[in-house]
Amino acid sequence: MADNFYRMLFMALVYTTEFLLIYVYGYKSFPKLSLWLCAGTWVLMMALSYSNGAWMGLAITLGLVYLFILRKPNQTENFKKLYAENNIYSTGKYSQAALKILGDKSWLFAEGTVKKNVNETVNYGFWQGHLKSTVSSGQYTRTTVYTYYLAFVFPPGSVSNTFKKIVQDTADRSQDSFRRRVKYFFVVDTDRPNMVTTADDGSFIIQYLTLADAAHYSRRISWIKENFGKLYYQSTVLLAN
Repeated sequence: MADNFYRMLFMALVYTTEFLLIYVYGYKSFPKLSLWLCAGTWVLMMALSYSNGAWMGLAITLGLVYLFILRKPNQTENFKKLYAENNIYSTGKYSQAALKILGDKSWLFAEGTVKKNVNETVNYGFWQGHLKSTVSSGQYTRTTVYTYYLAFVFPPGSVSNTFKKIVQDTADRSQDSFRRRVKYFFVVDTDRPNMVTTADDGSFIIQYLTLADAAHYSRRISWIKENFGKLYYQSTVLLAN
């Protein structure tokens, strides 16, 4: 019994180290998938190792498989397709007032178009940025960590009050459940804005923490397009009908 317990502790250390390294490798591209795969397999391996230490070999094999699953895909073609489908083009134009708020994040400035109604479109700033920091993981080991940002900057007077309210409500984290708070302690919240504000020149700014992944960008653009043209609250429309 005691031998099994000590063997289990040893396996726990091995598995924790292995799957932690796999999670660090994969979370930038697949934050949810890498977390659940590593956590679930850790629990399974711990249960199995209590009865048979030979399962350690299986854990190592699964680790190699996960590294293949969580490898960072080549995003170049995906981004080209995303930009073409959404008419996003590089531009040298940007709001100085918005830049003052968002700060220096090595922004790449681009411009996209969104429909306000059937006959009117609005050009918005599509900004991609990042911050770089160095993390110490030992006396001699240094790791470079990147934090990625995506910002939508709308020109003064182009955004309805209803759209502003929708964005602000979406960004509100004050009513998050305990479960959701725990979840986003481990996983970057890329679904909700981390900043919503209006610049001195009237530009409306929505900033997200994001991943350098075309799929994440596509979801944010789709959400903007879906909600941008809304002028009335749903309750008002129902009453009017």
